[in-house]
Amino acid sequence: MFTELALVSLLAIAPLAGATPDVTAKVLPTEDCSSYPGYDASTDTAGPWTIQLVDSDNAAIEGFSDTSVYSISYNPNTDTKPSLRWGSITFPTRNDIAKNPLRCSAGELQGLVPTDLTAAGAPTSYQWVPLVISPYPYDAALMWKIDGETPQIFEHYVGDVKQDGVFIGSYNTSTSWGLKYEPENVGSSGQDYYYARLLGPNSADPTTGQALGANETTAFIKITA
Repeated sequence: MFTELALVSLLAIAPLAGATPDVTAKVLPTEDCSSYPGYDASTDTAGPWTIQLVDSDNAAIEGFSDTSVYSISYNPNTDTKPSLRWGSITFPTRNDIAKNPLRCSAGELQGLVPTDLTAAGAPTSYQWVPLVISPYPYDAALMWKIDGETPQIFEHYVGDVKQDGVFIGSYNTSTSWGLKYEPENVGSSGQDYYYARLLGPNSADPTTGQALGANETTAFIKITA
């Protein structure tokens, strides 16, 4: 039964003391959206939904859903206004703020996110755009407006028991994410947040060799149907 399953051993990633369990992850097909929750065969779409932190080492953010931050490009010598360079799916420090919905369309994971900025630098032009995993394995955030790896979805098993839900990851094996607190900046709409990066092959810090950064904790990211 488990010949296609890949063991996701978080203890091999980092010495953890929290609640994130060892699981076995089974990658699901994503040629279309049929493996995603809420699939509509007539449109080949699933969702929209949000995603949620579960089994987190940091109990303070357990169950929190996604927000986003963006990078700003502006050269006053050539630009008439700032532009949105790229964005990342993140998680808030308080869970009562607006969220960014996600969906699957024609087999592609997408987010309803800003794609431009006003002259004052406020996010605008919200559209459904493809989400990718950053191509840098030590900084593999879920992003838009860049080239990167295609996200995958997984089922989790503990022993022979399937766990509830569908989880986001990549690399055919990886569903564990590192979460690190970041203070508010010009691209976070005035909110502190947790930056999320996928932990997988070669995700250790390339300078220090450490699997996790200072004060970085782990969680799974589950689709909230």
